[in-house]
Amino acid sequence: MTSINSLSGGHTSSYLAVHHPADVEMFAMVCVDDHNAGRWLKRNKGLLKYANEKLERYIPFYGEFRATAEDPIIIQTMMNLEQKIGREIVWVRGKSFESMIKDQTVLPNQQWRFCTTILKMIPIFEYCYPKYGNEVTMRLGIRYDEFDRAESIDNTFDFPFSCNLYGQNRKNWKTVEWRNVEFPLIENKIWHRTVYDYWQKEGDVIFADDSNCQMCFWKDVQQLRKNFDNERTQPIMYWAAVAEYVRDATFKKEMSMLDASKIGLQQHLNFGVGAEGCKSGWCRS
Repeated sequence: MTSINSLSGGHTSSYLAVHHPADVEMFAMVCVDDHNAGRWLKRNKGLLKYANEKLERYIPFYGEFRATAEDPIIIQTMMNLEQKIGREIVWVRGKSFESMIKDQTVLPNQQWRFCTTILKMIPIFEYCYPKYGNEVTMRLGIRYDEFDRAESIDNTFDFPFSCNLYGQNRKNWKTVEWRNVEFPLIENKIWHRTVYDYWQKEGDVIFADDSNCQMCFWKDVQQLRKNFDNERTQPIMYWAAVAEYVRDATFKKEMSMLDASKIGLQQHLNFGVGAEGCKSGWCRS
């Protein structure tokens, strides 16, 4: 049985990697093809080069990496974490965000929550299943105070295993049980405060101010507004605004990204909590 730690680049999954070593440490990168979205990375060529080398080594099919929908500092996070734990981290990716939108014909939103499945879960499955079969123990970074998130996660996955060569060439789908999910942080009753105190003390891994995709529809509008002020994430936010304009739709039902950029920024809010609704890797339509 191969043990795999599923890493997101956040504080909690990084804590998991440090305290619960696995046979494989795995990270799924959400990729964007637009060069403008990667403006900050163009000025930080070392990080861009590192990400390309990682992705080309494990998933060369998609070619050049240009940008990510997350805070690009996540590349530095994974570099730091790999050095800290002393074990190689496997990077995987799927199709780009733009390709996903084109294929689905809609923007991901609270009604159509397909983004995490397509951009994170499928790449992980496609890497693991041919390599390890169903002999996988997958550990997820879910804390004791997030117990409800673990209740909806199962061990199965639906994938197309063949395609008809007649009619409309429809895919034939199969459901497989491909992993055994474990939650070490729940088992050891690790709370948010434990993780927070640990990283405050360590200080050797740089983390994003706000985790997950920067324009995620689960984020509070004030967090979206704040992400326009960060030089690293501002290009991503404007890329998202353009995507909304092109599709004549919005990620978040309350308002567009461009409207969010114009609202007043409230002070003393709890910024940087990520997007809990995303469920960090299992949000499914």
